[in-house]
Amino acid sequence: MPTVNNYMSVKKELVSPDDSVQSAIELMVDHDQGSVIVVDEENHVLGIFTERDVLRHYLMNQSKFLYFKVSEVMSSPVATVSDDTPIDEALKMMTSKKIRRLPVVDSEGRMIGFLSWKELFAKFQQQYAAQTSP
Repeated sequence: MPTVNNYMSVKKELVSPDDSVQSAIELMVDHDQGSVIVVDEENHVLGIFTERDVLRHYLMNQSKFLYFKVSEVMSSPVATVSDDTPIDEALKMMTSKKIRRLPVVDSEGRMIGFLSWKELFAKFQQQYAAQTSP
């Protein structure tokens, strides 16, 4: 049975809870990503800051929104999986919780990778094409 390890990628877009929302958004834009993972000094996952978080909080606090700390607007607690989680279990979690991004953590909760619908679909498509090509 395939595990998360077979499908995860390394997430380079990490921020601290004290970073500004503006800097998190700039990082997302610069790397063409829909989220950043919020980690502490030891890389423990604390939350996730997504495009949806931007939209949900912006209208309520337009004038000061960009100056908030990420910890004030991130989604937390965040659902995570380990790299040995069966991929079908991870997909069920993503579907039931209606999430598109899932941090992969080690046994101590430190960030080691990232699972997203976009990357999953791309890898599934590659595998399907490889199996069906003559």
